[in-house]
Formats: sequence, C-alpha cells, structure tokens
Amino acid sequence: MKGQPLRDLRRNTELLILIELIESPSARLKEIAARLEITVQAVSQYMTAMKKEGLLKEQAGKLRPTRKGMQILQEHFTSLKQEVDATLRRLRVIDTCVAIAGKDVSKGQSVGLVMEDGMLMAYPGSESSSTGAAQEAASEGDDVLIGQLEGIVDMELGELLVIEIPPESEGGSKAADIAKAKGKIEQLSPGLLVAGDIAGASLLSKSTEEFFTIHAPIESSMSALSKGVDVAFCGGKESTDQMLAAVADLKRESGYEIKWRVVKT
Repeated sequence: MKGQPLRDLRRNTELLILIELIESPSARLKEIAARLEITVQAVSQYMTAMKKEGLLKEQAGKLRPTRKGMQILQEHFTSLKQEVDATLRRLRVIDTCVAIAGKDVSKGQSVGLVMEDGMLMAYPGSESSSTGAAQEAASEGDDVLIGQLEGIVDMELGELLVIEIPPESEGGSKAADIAKAKGKIEQLSPGLLVAGDIAGASLLSKSTEEFFTIHAPIESSMSALSKGVDVAFCGGKESTDQMLAAVADLKRESGYEIKWRVVKT
C-alpha cells in the first residue's frame, strides 16, 4: 500500500505499538492490547513480525524500537499527515461563495446555483441541485455573495484536446500540420486555448493568428476543465505528457474523469 498510508491498517497498528513502547517502556502485552483495543494474541503476532523486520529488538529483557523502527515511524506518520491534510482540503466545508447574478436578486432571496461556461451563476427562485441565499442585492450580471449553501453544483467536466507537436529536432512547430491543428481546434471550439511551451505558443499563433504566452499551462487547463470548459492544449511531447499526467492524477485522487484525445501534427 505504498503511497496510501491511511489505508495501510497493518502498518498503522505496528506503529501504534511502537508508540506504546516508546511512551510506556514497561508496558505489558495485555496493557498494549487494551489501549489499542485488539487481542493480546494480535499484539504478540505483530511484535514477532516487527522483530523479523528489524523494527524491534530485545534489550535488557524488553522489546525496544530500533533506529529503523523510529525512522519508519516518523516517515509513515509524516506521509499520513500529508494524506489526511490533502483529503481535508478536498472535503473542506464552504459556507459562502461568489456567483454571477443570472437575473436581478434581492437580499435574502433564495437562488439556484448552476455552472455555465465555467462561470458559477445564481438564478433567483430557480430549482437546482445546489441552492443558497443572496447575502446582498445585485443586478443581473453583478457578482453576488451567496450564503446558506446546500447541495452540490451539477457540473460536467470539460473536454480536452491535446495537440502534440513534433520534437524540435524534427522541426518543432515548423514541421507541424497547421491546417490539421486549426481544423481540430475549430471542430472542438474550445473555451480556452493553452500553450504548454514555446513551440505550442508558436503553433497556436499560426493556427489562430493570435499571440499566445505561457503562464501556468497545466494549472489553468485543469481549472478550466474542472469548471466544464473545453480546452485545447498545444505543446511538445514533454508538455503534453505532463498535461495527461495531471488528468490521470485527477481521476486517481477524486474519481473524476476528463474526456481527452491526442492529435499529433
């Protein structure tokens, strides 16, 4: 279970035993078992396995944590804290949010929240999977603070088009099929065009006749995709691989799956 310390119940129990031995060096098996709410037999079996692994050693007739045991204890609980912190960030409770008023809103009026083209909209009196109450009056098009949030906003993830450019050793954007790239972009009609690197910026400029800069390409792409905005991401293999890795990470960590396809030019 490497990389998932929260789910590694066996390792967690072993390290809790180590902590008991550190805090109470004279503790007996029965006392440790009672504190951990497991059987004495289970504690004995854990300790036997821990001795074989080199986490415990006999010293003056008693079991003591080894240097290896102390190191693993520190590393594991550091990883555990990081995993728990990351989970809490994903599950944090949001009491208020800011949305765009879809129509004129009165203070205290109930609103339905929906995501439209990557923008959170608030419609007074509208039925929605996510609702709230306006904390201030606002005219249509104004930003408005919404409180008393309930439910989860229904939202479809955006679609990702990855345009991979030939390596610089083979000509980079100069060797790319500009017409093909332009056609694929027009077919998707994305809400956001992102240059992953200099070659990507060059190809996008040639395809759209607009100037592109490189600024947090992965982060901006993922932010847009998570809000339902279609994205065309253009760059060399290293950049496109990083983009697809971010998509894979999102699926692994949250279960959300972004539809994507790669076009080589």
